Amino acid sequence: MNYFFLTIYYSLINKIPNSSFPGGKTLNKIRIFFVKKIIHIGVNCTFQKNIYFGNGNNVSIGDNCQINDNVRLDNVKIGDNVMVARDAVFLGKSHNYKDINTPMNEQGLVESRQTTVHNNSWIGIRVIIMPGIEIKSGSVISAGSVLTKSTTKNGVYAGVPAKLIRIRK
Repeated sequence: MNYFFLTIYYSLINKIPNSSFPGGKTLNKIRIFFVKKIIHIGVNCTFQKNIYFGNGNNVSIGDNCQINDNVRLDNVKIGDNVMVARDAVFLGKSHNYKDINTPMNEQGLVESRQTTVHNNSWIGIRVIIMPGIEIKSGSVISAGSVLTKSTTKNGVYAGVPAKLIRIRK
């Protein structure tokens, strides 16, 4: 890992204006240049400001993806042609809480499980995705949903917890 690029990204590059800003396409190219030094990111992607991906371990993004403002990526593999709206959160780990005789903050973490987002999926604004979820190809996760279970191909999900509301045809 290159800590130099990670430091520059979080202290400066992460804050430059979005691609919709005048000159934004050039700014996106600068941001992508730095991000590619930290995580795997495919070609023709848009990567907006204030995206958090920790130290970059276990995060990869495919081709033609759009990752919008304030997205938090932890232990996730994203396929091609995926859109992730603002403020989406991909959780990569969780806390143990089963022992009622031990304070929760002393029980440690549950083993980390990677989330996978398959091709041609759309994650809506302010969606929360729990660890280890598989989002199948063509899925849509509606705004504000909390996804706690894996999806079916071309499924549209909404709610808290998110439930299948229809299949895209």
